[in-house]
Amino acid sequence: MNSYPLPGGGWFKLQEGEAVLAEAPARPASTDAPRLAQPAPVQPPRRAMGLAALHLSLGGIALAIPAALAEHILPMPALRPLPGAAPGVAGLAEAEGAPVLVLETGFAAGMPLPTEAEEEPTLLLVLREGGRRFALPASRIEAGPAIAAAAGFQAWLKTPEARAALAYAPPALDAEPQRPIAQRHLVMFRAAGMELALPAEAVVAVLPATLPLPTPRPGIAGLAAHRGAVLPVLDGGLVLGGRAALADGPAPLIRLALWPEVLVAVEQIGGVRAVAAADVTPLAQRDGLVAAFARLGGAPMPVLAPHRFGAL
Repeated sequence: MNSYPLPGGGWFKLQEGEAVLAEAPARPASTDAPRLAQPAPVQPPRRAMGLAALHLSLGGIALAIPAALAEHILPMPALRPLPGAAPGVAGLAEAEGAPVLVLETGFAAGMPLPTEAEEEPTLLLVLREGGRRFALPASRIEAGPAIAAAAGFQAWLKTPEARAALAYAPPALDAEPQRPIAQRHLVMFRAAGMELALPAEAVVAVLPATLPLPTPRPGIAGLAAHRGAVLPVLDGGLVLGGRAALADGPAPLIRLALWPEVLVAVEQIGGVRAVAAADVTPLAQRDGLVAAFARLGGAPMPVLAPHRFGAL
């Protein structure tokens, strides 16, 4: 019995004049043989053409040196003689703030000693090998692909003559990486006639000179608004037992990161200072108004405890 497709998917067949659901008819077997994907032709490996050698020349002398040995290319510096050195040593020079042994280029090329270059060198190629630094004068240095001569230079480094000369080369001392110094940031201010500081992480903001609105609440110098909040204001001078910071009118305000938040009026704001953490000495008395001392300019600077300075 034939089956017919339904709109929207599915199949039906006629049975005694009525349409009933039916299974999809089996697809006819394909007579075409399956096609197998043809493998891509194997490409021969490409020869590496990296710039793995430095080609050095000085007059009629030519050298190919593995680029991995190179450390610096510098203008030719003045040489200092090295008394008693082995044959092939031209002298000592300074390269990047450190001494380096300078060999005669002809000697490194395997030419008999003494050798004299046909032109004056203008460049110095600084090399590092076996934990030692040495250099070769040149008039021209170019980068290029590795050639057999570069391997020949490495073989020359193992000869007795080369080893005798390189024995005078200073060791290649790697500069010790600079370690970051732990720092504390302090907000400097003046109150009650004293130079003081607060930890920067305890300061939310510093407001310009402001005259707070009066309030009848005892112990509060007034109210001031900041970033949509109305906050109580303490007079820092009175907290410290000195002259009121608001005695002469508006004064700068420091908003402290406390709960409840509070503003403290001071005489003057001195900015933010970065101090080495080792120069901040905490006090053994941890519940006092002064929490630590910071060494600034040879004088101790009191660092206040925010929770005591802004206590309501």
